[in-house]
Amino acid sequence: MKYPETENVKIKNFFDACNEMIQGRFILSDIKISKILKSIANSEVLYNLFAKVLMDFKFKEEFENAKTNTKVNGGYFALPDDKQKAIALVFCLLLEVDNQKMNLQNFVNDYFYSPEGYNISYSNFSLSILVPFKDNVLELLGCDEQGNPVETEEEVEEPQTETVVAEPDHKKKILFANLTKSLNELLSVIRRSRINSEDKEELEIIISAIYEAIEIENLNIINALTIPLEHMIGRNKQVKLYYNDFKESLVQFYYL
Repeated sequence: MKYPETENVKIKNFFDACNEMIQGRFILSDIKISKILKSIANSEVLYNLFAKVLMDFKFKEEFENAKTNTKVNGGYFALPDDKQKAIALVFCLLLEVDNQKMNLQNFVNDYFYSPEGYNISYSNFSLSILVPFKDNVLELLGCDEQGNPVETEEEVEEPQTETVVAEPDHKKKILFANLTKSLNELLSVIRRSRINSEDKEELEIIISAIYEAIEIENLNIINALTIPLEHMIGRNKQVKLYYNDFKESLVQFYYL
């Protein structure tokens, strides 16, 4: 797939950031993660890809599914075979670390521990998580690390050429991605809850509208929709917990 030259540079920045984290050590990993996320937000092609793989992705469920009882590639955490799910899972992991909801060192020690030292543990994590993440993105984009086209079996949608090219607000883009992640979790728990079918249907209609508002990045609509959403959730403790996570993600926009 051939991308515009301006996108090639941004795609290269993403893979450079991935390689920096893959080839490096734990030190300054928070900065390296931030660079990866920023490069995604700055690229229309990458942002659209990640928005696509995040749709209906249930992070907590997939995180639990990824845990293994037997060692796989030096660790007890294995990415799903589905490439889109694997990309979404790693992206969500990076978001969790960036949002300080997950400690990367603890994660590496919990699932990729090596008695030979932390550098080997980090290497296990890198080879099992970061390398497949990068390779899967390469495959779905149908390009090399410079953004140049390569022959692939999967077709990638041609990006729309805009008359005016504006640099995106990468922080805002990441917040919208995080909002989508928390909304996915909320929708998942609503579907599993004991809320009556009529209320579930109404809640799903509201959430569907929020997804549409996220797609056009309209905070006013999202805020308006949270009012009936919160009212309908009421005091359901199980659902309320996930709603609070969603609300917390929404509040982050006002700290920009």
